[in-house]
Parts: sequence; C-alpha cells; structure tokens
Amino acid sequence: MPKHPGAAAPSRDNEATLRRLAYDEGDRAHRAGGGPLGHAPNAADLSRTIEVARVLLVIGLVFLHYGAIPPGWVSPFRGVDPDSPHRVASFVNSAVLFFFFSAVPLLSTISGWLFFRFGEDHPWPALRRRMRARVRSLYAPLVVWNALFLLALLALRATGEGASLTRQMNLDFDHAGAMAYVNAVLGLTGHPVAFQFWFVRDLFLTVLLSPVFWLSLRHAPWLGAIALGGAWVMDWNLVVFFRADVPFFFYLGALARLRGYLPRPGRGATSAVVALYVALVLLRASAPLLVDLDAPGAEWLLDLATRAMRPVGVLACWGVCLSVAAAPWSGAVARHGNFAFFLHATHYPLIAAVKLALWQLVPAETDAWLLAHYAASVAVTVLLSFGAARSIAAASPGLYTFLAGGRDIRAPSRA
Repeated sequence: MPKHPGAAAPSRDNEATLRRLAYDEGDRAHRAGGGPLGHAPNAADLSRTIEVARVLLVIGLVFLHYGAIPPGWVSPFRGVDPDSPHRVASFVNSAVLFFFFSAVPLLSTISGWLFFRFGEDHPWPALRRRMRARVRSLYAPLVVWNALFLLALLALRATGEGASLTRQMNLDFDHAGAMAYVNAVLGLTGHPVAFQFWFVRDLFLTVLLSPVFWLSLRHAPWLGAIALGGAWVMDWNLVVFFRADVPFFFYLGALARLRGYLPRPGRGATSAVVALYVALVLLRASAPLLVDLDAPGAEWLLDLATRAMRPVGVLACWGVCLSVAAAPWSGAVARHGNFAFFLHATHYPLIAAVKLALWQLVPAETDAWLLAHYAASVAVTVLLSFGAARSIAAASPGLYTFLAGGRDIRAPSRA
C-alpha cells in the first residue's frame, strides 16, 4: 500500500500477491534466525506482529474475565482487597486485570489501521465493501454465538442446575423482559448475554459510522480526534456505544494509517514504556491501600487515572508485540491468529464454568493455590476452546470460518 495518502494503490489481487510473497520471505528469514525487525518492517513483519497481537491480547482478555477470586468474590476492578486474607493473590489478580485494560484499545487501534487500507481515489465503494464484509465477520457471528449461549443457559436453568453459573451471566433470568432477551442476542441497546461481545458490537457500530469518520479524517482529522478523545476522557459513551474506547482508538488507528505513521519503538524505548506502564499498573492496583476509595470524588479520579494509563499501555503492548514478532519462534504464536476471534467468542462463560469446576480441586485457600487456580483456569479455558475450534473445523470448515469471524483455522494467518 502507498505510504502517503493520494498515492496510487495496487489492485486488491496485486496487493494480496505482494503480501503473500513478503510473508513467505519473512517466514524464511525467521526460520533462518533473522534478527529483530528493522526500521521499516515489510508486509510479512507487520502481518506477523498483528497476528501476535491478536493472540496475546485475546488471551489477556481471558485473564481479565477471570473476575473475582472465589473465596471472597471481591471485584478486582477496585484494586487489591485490603481486607482479604489472601492479599498477594488479590493484588496479582487486580494488576493483571489493569495491565490488560489496554487490550481493547490496542485491538481497536489495529482494526482502524486495517480498515482504512485503501486508496483515496474511490473511497466510497471501498467503504461499502468493508461495511458489508463486517456484517458477515462481526455482527452475524455475534448474533449466532449469543443465541447459542442463551439457549444453552436456558436449558441449564431448566434442569435446576448451574445456578452459580447463571447468576454470573449478563441476564437476570428471573426478571428479564422481552427487550432483555432481544438485547441478549442482538445487543441493540444492552449488552449481549455473552458480555465480551460488547466489544464486537461496538466495533461493528464504529464500522457503520466509518463514512463519518472518513469525512472527518479527510477534512478535520485532529478535530475528530479531539472530539472523540474528549468523550473518552470524560467517560461519555456517545449515547450509542457501550464504551468510547472503541471508536476513539479505532479513529486513532485510521488517522495513523492515513498519515503514514506506524510506531516502531526500538528495544530501549519499548523497555522504558513497558517499565512505565507496569509501574502505573502496580500503583493503580495498590490504590485501595493508598487512598480512601469511598471519599467524595475518589472513584471518579481513579477511573480517570485508569483511562489515562491506557494510551501508555497501547504503546507498551504494541512494542512487546513487535519484539515477540521479531523472535525466531514468533511463527508458533502468529499462526494461531485465526483462532483469536473464536477464543474471544467462547472464553466466557466457559472460564466461569471452568473456574467453578477447578475450585473443587483446590486443596487449601492459600495465596499460592489461589494463583495456581487463576493460571489453571485460564490455561484450561484456552485449551478447551482450542480443542473445540479444531473439532468444529475438522467436522465443518465452513461453519468454523463463520463462527470465527471469517477466519479459516487451517490457513496461515494474515492481518
């Protein structure tokens, strides 16, 4: 693709061919033990980095959605539980959660950068094609997955079993009206029953608004960034979104694409940004030990500080992904990029069920065992999801491709 807006863009077929050739050359270089990414990574390096990011960030979301540690079930979203007898486990759980708060912003940035990869000569046909494609790859899977989850939960509830699981779902079965069930599947005005799909829903809505974004990017790029950024900072979700993170960081990714800007921090810069981000994460997780969270205005200020960490986290996580993609073994991670959407779709309520099942095996409520339960719950969830993906792909490749947002697990991943 051209580096500067207005330059002639290759045809889609030629672009695919160039990307495929570059990817094969990159594979050979990495297998030969090539060094880290140079100053200007080719299409293969960039594709590999994006696939690595998808895999690692979605696994990060699995950690994030582990939620509260079972003994006290105190939410980690406030930070370490000062009253917990297992303060170490509580602190680690909260710190990991805050670290991966940058997953959605970075995934949104990547989505915006990829969405606007077309020339400026004929933007409207390109936008229409991409919007139609996202109906198939985002919204249709959202509807099918949530319909399946809802049917499964209703069947489980009808048996009289699984009350501890259904209580964790994003639907109050005892008091839900018709609109609650509509939102449980379609996510129109409320969260879907599988709440992780809020991101897919907001991303699809952002895509529907891409013509407006395009006009802003062409005629008032920084005004659009300031307006969306202001809404995000003030925690205003622009009426129609669940969270302003998605449109704001999507817009930033698009702006970077059209300006020909791709951050490529070196090893030293990456280490510095990661160190800064980790320090901020640890400080935020420690907040309940340092301030009175019930004091007037404290919660709002902490929420603002938590949001302010995310741009630092985006740069830190992107730098880590660049470093991982430069490693000779990065192909083992990148090749699973086509599994990332499926894992995102299935990891909840799966991890909630796995967490409850594995809790029965914990021999003692100590920090070490609680952390072991935490790690095991995530690992088992990922492995079960991967096994299901392989089984579905073997039985019906077309069905898997649909459920995975248009990605074929048998094919090499492409950004």
